[in-house]
Amino acid sequence: MQSTNQPYLFLLDKQCACIQSCTSVTICWGILLLIMALRIYCESQLNWTNTSTAFETQIRDLIAENQNLTEQIKLMKMEFSLGPGQCSVDAYCPKENNKKVCNTCREGWLHFESNCYAINDAELGEQKTWEEARENCKGKISDLAVAINATEKKYISDKSWKSSGENGYWIGLRAEGGKWKWVDGSYLTDNSWIQQPPSDGLCVISVQNEGFKSVNCDQKKQWICKKRL
Repeated sequence: MQSTNQPYLFLLDKQCACIQSCTSVTICWGILLLIMALRIYCESQLNWTNTSTAFETQIRDLIAENQNLTEQIKLMKMEFSLGPGQCSVDAYCPKENNKKVCNTCREGWLHFESNCYAINDAELGEQKTWEEARENCKGKISDLAVAINATEKKYISDKSWKSSGENGYWIGLRAEGGKWKWVDGSYLTDNSWIQQPPSDGLCVISVQNEGFKSVNCDQKKQWICKKRL
């Protein structure tokens, strides 16, 4: 009787082994698919996070740019309005001997080549940090002065009145990313203009008869604005 059941027992053992093997393969495939799904999910989440961060940065930049443009539009409307005070006409055409004499630059600004310059020789209590000085220039539809060549550099230095040592005038140049960068987005190409190496937190002043020097951006200084015609 025992010998008669042996073939059936053999087949049963073989079926069990096959079932166990198939079950193991199924589990392995299931685990593999789960790992692949988790990987795809993690990659999609990472991509979404990076994309979201990039969008947030762009949105912040656009908001800041929009606010800046809005302020400039307001100031331009004020500057070019012909209201009761005739502020725009009076600014460019002040009276001299009861006659209006119109100038290329508005009153209080200096004309040189194709630009107008405002030398803000503020008293000690009214001097500004580099950022504050730049905001002041923007409020006048201009920016801190940029020297595009040696001739303009000399002009700016010559107009830095009553300056010596570290008591100079802010211009539109500061250290950014290990380089000297102008406010118009260009980089300083002649490193002989500044002896000090560019380090974050440093901005540049113009000193009469001494050229350009770098100091801490948070110091309070006088400043020079520039507006292109």
